[in-house]
Amino acid sequence: MKNKKNDRYHYFTTGEFAKLCNVNKQTLFHYDKIGFFSPEIIADNGYRYYSYEQLEVFAGISILKEMDMSLNDIKTYLENRNPQNLFELLENKQKEAEKKIERLTYLKKYLAAKSEIVLESMKACEGFISYATLPEEYYIFSEYHGNPEIGEITTAFIEHMNYCHSLEIYSPYPVSGIIRTDNIPGPEVYGYAQIYTRILEKKNHPHISIKPAGIYAVVYHKGGFRSAHNSYQKLVEDVRSKGYKLGDFFYEDTMLDELAMHGYNNYTLRISVQCIDPRTI
Repeated sequence: MKNKKNDRYHYFTTGEFAKLCNVNKQTLFHYDKIGFFSPEIIADNGYRYYSYEQLEVFAGISILKEMDMSLNDIKTYLENRNPQNLFELLENKQKEAEKKIERLTYLKKYLAAKSEIVLESMKACEGFISYATLPEEYYIFSEYHGNPEIGEITTAFIEHMNYCHSLEIYSPYPVSGIIRTDNIPGPEVYGYAQIYTRILEKKNHPHISIKPAGIYAVVYHKGGFRSAHNSYQKLVEDVRSKGYKLGDFFYEDTMLDELAMHGYNNYTLRISVQCIDPRTI
């Protein structure tokens, strides 16, 4: 080996080099073992020594790792590095960064909306009917022609979710159902007309529809689907007692599903219906 003391370059032990590079020694041992980054000198007694030049190389490796490059890709790049290759690499990584920013921006909106749903459900007073003027909302839907049987409905919900994902639509709002108001749910009647998912913004697609702005009556039901008809009946009676006509659809939003609760019978539903003033018809 070279004589470390007499050499005009100063060498670093594995521990010293690791400390300077802010990594642990095991990382350096691993890099050496796989032939990715090895010490410049290995003494007869097995001691490893790294040079000043290797500090610069390792700093470059750290930058490339920040770009989410694999060790194999970094090794290939370093073996073929030149200004043109660096320029092309940086251009490509800028494009990747822009896509990540878009995804993270959407994820932030997604998480914020999901948090609002959970908080709203936690604060909800079950059985209390409220009236609110709601803005226009957008949703993507699938027609439902199946039976009002929980297994068939669940299958339709999953198929609808997969359909949304095939269109690269990932909504924080759970898959829910729309029921026509001329088919008011009862103990033996519970038929969806559509399966739908609310989306954050309007998109151009034939299955994108609009939940119109207007006055809505809203009730929260915390007993799952099997007893939801009780809340529907109560909602309808209250709307009619106030002189309103029912809009075309009930919107049954699953607010708390299996992510938060155990089993269908513990889900929280928000049932809403547009209230039409007969004088405006």
